[in-house]
Amino acid sequence: MSGEKNEGYMQTHDIAPEADFQDRVLLVEIHKSHIGGTSIYDATRYAWYAKLDRARRLDYVLAVKYGEIVGVFAPTEWLPAVPANFPNFPDTDPRRIGFRGIEAPAEIQERYLGKRAPAKKRGDQQGIHYYGGG
Repeated sequence: MSGEKNEGYMQTHDIAPEADFQDRVLLVEIHKSHIGGTSIYDATRYAWYAKLDRARRLDYVLAVKYGEIVGVFAPTEWLPAVPANFPNFPDTDPRRIGFRGIEAPAEIQERYLGKRAPAKKRGDQQGIHYYGGG
């Protein structure tokens, strides 16, 4: 991680309030997938190791980049991450899932966007985390 990105992360992590999860949410770390011309939405919605039945009970998916929530989406459909469901995305393990959705309503965006994600436990390498009873 470059010093510049690390500084931005530290500033956000130190200043922004931590999100208070009032909904069933999935936090998705996108700092590796949000590259080039990829939108935050596309980086967030594709190819995660998660169970479809659990994902379908979620209210929102939150994109997290360097500790800050940078996107808030309302899934309308969860699907296996296979080419038939996600054309124009790279092939991946068919056990992964993805979603189609929309940006969350303004009041939900305000609740989470720009807030700090909870600190991960030392050694936690997971790219996704559930909060709020999801």
